[in-house]
Amino acid sequence: MLFNSIEFLFIFLPAVWFGFWLLQRLGRPRLIMAWLILASFLFYGWWNPIYLWLLALSIGVNYGLGGALQRWQGLVKKALLICGIAFNIGLLAYFKYGNFFVESIAVLNDVSFNFSHIVLPLAISFYTFQQITYLVDTSKGLTDSHGFLEYCLFVSFFPQLIAGPIVHHQEMLGQFKQLGTPQETSRNLSIGLSILVIGLFKKVVIADSFGLFATPIFTMADSGVALYTLESLAGTFSYAMQLYFDFSGYSDMAIGLACLFGLKLPVNFYSPYRAQNISDFWRMWHATLSRFLRDYVYAPLGGFLCSPRRQRFNLFMTMFAGGVWHGAGWTFFLYGVFHGIYVVLHQIWRIRVSGPLGLVGKGWYKALAQLFTFLVVVFTLVLFRAETVTAAADVYQGLMNADYWGFSPHYLQVLQATNFFAIADMVGLAGQAVTLVFGSLVLAIMGCWFLPSTWQLFQPIDIALDKPPIGRAAVLSFSWQPGKVWALFIALLFIASCLNLTQVSEFLYFQF
Repeated sequence: MLFNSIEFLFIFLPAVWFGFWLLQRLGRPRLIMAWLILASFLFYGWWNPIYLWLLALSIGVNYGLGGALQRWQGLVKKALLICGIAFNIGLLAYFKYGNFFVESIAVLNDVSFNFSHIVLPLAISFYTFQQITYLVDTSKGLTDSHGFLEYCLFVSFFPQLIAGPIVHHQEMLGQFKQLGTPQETSRNLSIGLSILVIGLFKKVVIADSFGLFATPIFTMADSGVALYTLESLAGTFSYAMQLYFDFSGYSDMAIGLACLFGLKLPVNFYSPYRAQNISDFWRMWHATLSRFLRDYVYAPLGGFLCSPRRQRFNLFMTMFAGGVWHGAGWTFFLYGVFHGIYVVLHQIWRIRVSGPLGLVGKGWYKALAQLFTFLVVVFTLVLFRAETVTAAADVYQGLMNADYWGFSPHYLQVLQATNFFAIADMVGLAGQAVTLVFGSLVLAIMGCWFLPSTWQLFQPIDIALDKPPIGRAAVLSFSWQPGKVWALFIALLFIASCLNLTQVSEFLYFQF
């Protein structure tokens, strides 16, 4: 089930919230947890009920291991932890990387295997990491007392189950125990629905519109069609905007949904295209994944408590792990390698150049650093989107194709068939394809750089668990207020979003 589907918005969510409201009035937290767990399993099973057993198995095994880790000490505890991590990584490796390993071996050895294609279970990358943090922290005595219901809801809570944030047990278990206490229902509804609608608008109106510009370019590249320069540029930047607003929209909707139930999630997305270096970018883009990599990959490797050379190796391996986590394929392998190199180069630059010269605080340096970081991120996203390394190379080659500058006839034909250009045709602009595409891109980029993030928009209301660790102030500043003006604005966003629900598309991070 998708957040941007009619059955979720108009059937599932109202029914789940109404049941929650009734049980909340009775002050029965355990019944509320059971109700939300049931709803979460229904939500997950809607996609493919055959993998409900995998989610249940993962929860049961990890909860059992957590209890054993609390009871045992010494070598037995260490062995249990190793077995638990191996179990989780093994599940992830089989389902996420099994096809890639078999296909790569077949290609390298010039042989063919007759094997069944392994379907990637939804959300396995997310709930696997959540449970690894639980096992590691339990082995260190860092988990609070909890029962099976709290743990099951911690893993399966539907607003964050499919694509994050990767929540920490210390953030959620205590909140679940308070579900039966009185809540400000009207306040939670107004805030939660407002954030939910903003996220929905980002996804179905903005992100999906840029998908209309980006998808044909990468489809053409996959087919081996030579790309023109401007259409390669349009496809590259359009995908960057599509992914940005798609993930930003999902992150907003997750926080808004949690607010409806009186719960708070951590901020996972905080205007990352305003980052002034690649390290800041990863603290602002999928912040909870970066937190996991920092605490459970980088720190165990030695972190900064080692020689400069080893620090750089640790940074590289951490970013490489982040790239490979996103998907199984040589494109993600290279994506991780490039970001690992960028992070290492940034550390060297900061220590040897920008720091000693005092550049960091200068306005012109901030502007150039933000632009450079943005361009680096955008052009590496070609690898993130392309199906193969060859297709990515074709897009990069198209960016430097001096012989063919504009939009190809094939790309123009595809654009003319979209709803976006049907609307443009009504006002006599359908013939201005280049202007429309790049004008839309400029407006979107300006919005990313200058408009407030959702977290800033709702300040001083605490819509999430904590203040994001880093972020840039918005140039245009305004804030949400309960009242008629904002109610009308949110209603207009919702109507515009509903008009785009006829063709439901998955969130891009669902595939990870």
